[in-house]
Amino acid sequence: MNVTREIAMDLLPLYVAGEASQESNRAVEEFLKSDPDLARLAAELRAETSAGPVPAPGGDSCGPDSGRRALTTTKRLLRRRAWLMGLAIFFTALPLSFSFNNVEGFRFTLIRDSPLVAVLSVLAAAGLWAGFARVARRLRVTRL
Repeated sequence: MNVTREIAMDLLPLYVAGEASQESNRAVEEFLKSDPDLARLAAELRAETSAGPVPAPGGDSCGPDSGRRALTTTKRLLRRRAWLMGLAIFFTALPLSFSFNNVEGFRFTLIRDSPLVAVLSVLAAAGLWAGFARVARRLRVTRL
């Protein structure tokens, strides 16, 4: 089998991790004999992997509680998203509340009777929708 440098580079992580097949291992070893730079890289990778697990970015280690913490955080974000959406819908619909009677007919009561409350309701709705979008964006990483 004719192994090129690109093929050897592709197989190198599997070779170093010990997950490549015997045939792939032989092919990479044969190529490493003819390419000292790649052989040096393989030795460095072996030294790094034998040093132990690399800590996760941000100081969080992947310990036994990492899954539980992720689940708790996701549940909390899902609850927050539900509350934000419910309140945002309420404050969006509040200025559009209406009444109907035989004398005046159909009218938007909150907008007509207290426009300041209607404007404050719209502003609150905008803030709640922004919060909802922020939480939804954070949940997008977990695909929920």
